Amino acid sequence: MATHLVMGDPHCTPKASNDRFLWAGRLAADLKPNTIICMGDFASMDSLSSYDKGKKQFEGRRYKKDIDHAHDALEKFNKGLNGRRPRKIMLLGNHEDRIDRTVDDIPELEGTISTDDFKFEKFGWEVHEYQRPVNVDGIYYCHNYPTGVMGKPISGDNVARALLLKNKVSSTVGHIHTFDYAMCALPSGRKLMGLSAGCYLHHKENYAKATQQMWWSGLVVKRNVSKGEYDLEMIEYNTIRRKYGKR
Repeated sequence: MATHLVMGDPHCTPKASNDRFLWAGRLAADLKPNTIICMGDFASMDSLSSYDKGKKQFEGRRYKKDIDHAHDALEKFNKGLNGRRPRKIMLLGNHEDRIDRTVDDIPELEGTISTDDFKFEKFGWEVHEYQRPVNVDGIYYCHNYPTGVMGKPISGDNVARALLLKNKVSSTVGHIHTFDYAMCALPSGRKLMGLSAGCYLHHKENYAKATQQMWWSGLVVKRNVSKGEYDLEMIEYNTIRRKYGKR
């Protein structure tokens, strides 16, 4: 049976160290998962933020800085892997989608910036489009799942259960940064599992304000994965830092 290592939104940003990607790679080298899934928002792309554009905290942001810092994070993760080559899946999130939205708003930029600038494939990642689920061993992974007439992402206090009610298959999401898990058993005995995988960051995000205290940061391990079922393990950010940050 397979093992999945799941990285919730890491939000790589020049304002925060990339050491955590080295630690995650080292953990993966020890764990030896068959598949590593990054749930999206690998890069925060603060230079393209519309939330705080024009405010003092926006000063100094540059597109190239964001891209270069993402490359450094990808290099550190591979260094931590120490030559191991599991399948690596990169789901694009709404923060990577900032690039496409910017080009849509300013068509003159077409051909000058794109998500290809991340060079994920060069670093060994298989890339999947924003909001396009990928099925891995019976689990459907997606950065977020749109719902309703307006297509807003599924969210709320019981997001894992909402995933099961909407998708009717085992599903895992990022985006929300909180951890939530739900399971239901079908009359056949088969189990469906819904998961919100938290995030993998420890820096302050100004837009989150007090809600950041409700986020869960760490990595998720799914063992014995088969036909959408698995055994679940949570590894806290500080546990990873203590074990893999001192080598």
